[in-house]
Amino acid sequence: MNALEHRYRRILRLLPAGYRAEREEEMVSAFLDGAGPAADDATARPRWPEIVSVAALALRIRLDGSGAWGRTVRLTALIGLAFQATMSCVYLAQTLNVHGLLPLPFPTGEPPIGEPASAERLWHLAGDLSSLLWIVGYVALVRARPRVAKTAATLGLIGYALSPADTPESLVLVVATLALLAGYHRDVPAHRQPRWPAALPLVAGAALFLIVSTATWAMTTSNHSPQWPGPWVWAWSWLPPSGLFCLALLVAGAGYVVAHRAVPRWRSASVPLALAILTVPVALARLSYLNPGSDQVTDTLNAVTVAQALALVLCGTILAVLGARMSPTRDAPAAVIGAAE
Repeated sequence: MNALEHRYRRILRLLPAGYRAEREEEMVSAFLDGAGPAADDATARPRWPEIVSVAALALRIRLDGSGAWGRTVRLTALIGLAFQATMSCVYLAQTLNVHGLLPLPFPTGEPPIGEPASAERLWHLAGDLSSLLWIVGYVALVRARPRVAKTAATLGLIGYALSPADTPESLVLVVATLALLAGYHRDVPAHRQPRWPAALPLVAGAALFLIVSTATWAMTTSNHSPQWPGPWVWAWSWLPPSGLFCLALLVAGAGYVVAHRAVPRWRSASVPLALAILTVPVALARLSYLNPGSDQVTDTLNAVTVAQALALVLCGTILAVLGARMSPTRDAPAAVIGAAE
């Protein structure tokens, strides 16, 4: 065995043992043939395109359609896109309200920027309407159109990247988009879900819009009260997108722990692991809201934010332990997993 062959075999260790046992000799032979005369050079090394191709193959095999990790990554993408699609419905409702197309007794967002029909107004309106991309991505994923979902999510993430003010909140979107790109590939069979899950973000977004808008309006009108901020200060940290996702993850995590103990047939490695993965970017996004101020309101907001992050860390740890203890053979039945994905 020459030096180059040894290096190729080291790289092929990225592949699962079963796949390597069947294909290693064939792949090493093909790599050495492609190297030509350089195969006998003691200083020759595998080329970067070859390394990248092996790494991509290893990832695709490990995230196949039947393994627990593949289901975990795809469920992470689905949950992340579902939440962002819900928030996008809220953003679109706010946009319609500030432009006078959704009459409410109080405004729910910033006034339109620029003069009517001006390029500035159209540019900001296009940015507001870009939230539709996440709705398209989620619906496409539910309806077994992963290519459309990938395109929509990637364009939506680029839009967030062009808005520096939203950088902390985009951490969840980065994780969800990466999971979407990695988890859905040509070796994964498409699972088309019923039509009703596609409508869930619209229903949840409408309810969330009314709740958040009413709470924000109540806080704003109370700003001139001598008792301000009063109990509102404890609710303020839950209203940003990461605060709402924090609440959703804590409720979902607690619900899964209860179901895990009460209904053994619902146990699955992919569900707790996907929720645990999402707690990481949400906790980091929440910590980005910490303010170095020292007044009473700021101290209270910081305390709530730290408590949210700690609760997410604890929840994620418990879920990760539960998921790690579940072997693929003990996963929930295929029908349950298919419904979850």
